[in-house]
Amino acid sequence: MDWMHKALNCAVEKAARNQEQIGSDLREFTGCLDGQYFEGDRDSFLPLSHIFNWTQSFFTGESYWAYQITKDEAYLKWMYQFYQEYYDKVFQTPLETMHDTGFLYTPYAVALYEATGDPKMKELGVKAADELAKRFEPNGGYIRAWGRMDGETPSYVDPELAKDHFFTESRGLAIIDCMMNLALLFWAGRETGHPYYTRIAQAHADTTLRYFVREDDSVCHAYRFNEETGEPVGVENYCGFSKESHWARGTAWAVYGYAIAYDYTKKEEYLDTAVRLARKFVELSGKDGVPIWDFRLPADTPAIYCGKKREQYDWDITKPENTRFNLDTSAAAIVACGILEIVKHREEPDLKTAADTMLTSLCEKYVDYDPDVPGLLSRQNGNMTYTSFGDYFLMEALSMRLHGFKRIW
Repeated sequence: MDWMHKALNCAVEKAARNQEQIGSDLREFTGCLDGQYFEGDRDSFLPLSHIFNWTQSFFTGESYWAYQITKDEAYLKWMYQFYQEYYDKVFQTPLETMHDTGFLYTPYAVALYEATGDPKMKELGVKAADELAKRFEPNGGYIRAWGRMDGETPSYVDPELAKDHFFTESRGLAIIDCMMNLALLFWAGRETGHPYYTRIAQAHADTTLRYFVREDDSVCHAYRFNEETGEPVGVENYCGFSKESHWARGTAWAVYGYAIAYDYTKKEEYLDTAVRLARKFVELSGKDGVPIWDFRLPADTPAIYCGKKREQYDWDITKPENTRFNLDTSAAAIVACGILEIVKHREEPDLKTAADTMLTSLCEKYVDYDPDVPGLLSRQNGNMTYTSFGDYFLMEALSMRLHGFKRIW
């Protein structure tokens, strides 16, 4: 527990310093190898208005947890200053949203509503849920991934980025990441009393269970459907090693996503799935609970991220001491959150112990305690990066474990 307390205190301190560095110009500060998120030309980082931005709100989420721990309202004040840009995105330019709307608006609008009860934050969160719901494809029963729903590429997108699968291959596509975004729909259904949101979320969860979760409790990253008829076409992959592989963070999204879905619906199949997938994750992650980024990564394969070889990683992965370079600590942090949700509903002592093992390992071996490094959690994504989402989910897990706080999802 000492390591967990130390790491959470460090996270709170970093949240305060990060607020100072970000100031009034919050953007998607991407992952980096040294944890220096904010170095470089600020204009090179995507603003919230850009459809490609999905991680910006993990910084506001960290401030939310810092507020819950310290009750210092300076954290909330900092978050509030961004209200207009969050409002404009869904009220003025709703086409510039995607399936990751939950990642943007849950750690912002929902978090602020939970902290303050401010009705305008509820309105903002529900409007974001409206836009996410519009991505639902009734033929097929899934929420469409990536891209604009009108199929157009925004004029502000760089020509090279416009060639990305994000824009060119989104039709008929669902991805495992969306299991976490369903929380926004479930929340909107609860807050408004309207079953519309819950039905869509549950339909997507059922489709994911049918086509993504394999009999051996592994999970694929993506699945394509005929965009007209909704008929299943087959497995796709954009983040794992291959179509047949087992992406660790994909399993993590599913574990936490199904645990949350159970909490909202009380559908036993969702909790059963979360438990099964969590056990498989623990089984494959080794003694300290921190997984390799893809459980089916060939032993002699160096880091590959989102299906693209990154030549700058020149370590020899055949040497046992270099295996650590292929880890994904963010996946462990997310699964720890999922397990903490699972054990609220069902006694699973082995999983509870596994979550403590994961969190202790992360805090002792992988947290960067250097106050001059904005990043918190190292060795994410199988390529040694720090990311805001990994930092966030570690902070959420520690807040839940040490203080008993309820998740915001």
